[in-house]
Amino acid sequence: MATQGSDRIRELAKELAAVAGSDLVSLVLYGSGTGPDYVEGLSDINFLVVVRASPLAVLTRLRPNWNRWRKQGLAVPLVVERQFLRRAADVFPMELTDLRERHEVLFGEDVLQEIVIDPDHLRRQLEFELRSKWLKLGSIYVQGRDLGRSLDGILLEATKSFSILLRHLLRLTGNVPSPTYHEVAEQSERHLGLSLSVTKTLLEIRQQRRRWPSDRDGLLRDFLAEVEQAVQVADRLVLNRGYAG
Repeated sequence: MATQGSDRIRELAKELAAVAGSDLVSLVLYGSGTGPDYVEGLSDINFLVVVRASPLAVLTRLRPNWNRWRKQGLAVPLVVERQFLRRAADVFPMELTDLRERHEVLFGEDVLQEIVIDPDHLRRQLEFELRSKWLKLGSIYVQGRDLGRSLDGILLEATKSFSILLRHLLRLTGNVPSPTYHEVAEQSERHLGLSLSVTKTLLEIRQQRRRWPSDRDGLLRDFLAEVEQAVQVADRLVLNRGYAG
């Protein structure tokens, strides 16, 4: 668990568990809150709440607390039945792989270890997400001069999600991803032949270790080019079936 905000994370977990009550099977912390990529005031706190039955009943009990929890950095919890996770492995392979690889069980059972991911399902979703990201960033680039400072937040969020995609690209090529986004970018340069200087710059800005350059527009253009490189690597996976598993 991230050192920053860990007391708050545990307190929120206790409150969520109390609201779920006897319906709770497992309460899992996932995402940046589990490690060094957590940034106080920027990173959300993400929980998976696995319940015995009727997620709607638990969701209904969560609603009265939402405004207070959101102000403390809580993202909307994922509330699902155990069977939902098992049956979703073919349509959410990326999300479930990330959950399985980076999580901390705070209450109950570790239900994520039961999930088996088909590498081909993972490859298909990865290609879809990379292509979608490139298209979305291309649209943002066209609008860039009109976005003003809102572009800052868009770029930081896009860099985080791109780093997650790189992590999966590394997995599919037989590499073990490092625990931090910056290390994942460096691994991708070494093992996948990518050039990711802009991605690493944006990650340093996100970690508040570097200031924004004056040319945001150029930064976005060059970031778009780096995402395109990753799309090309994903293409080679399809053509060569060169993924692990």
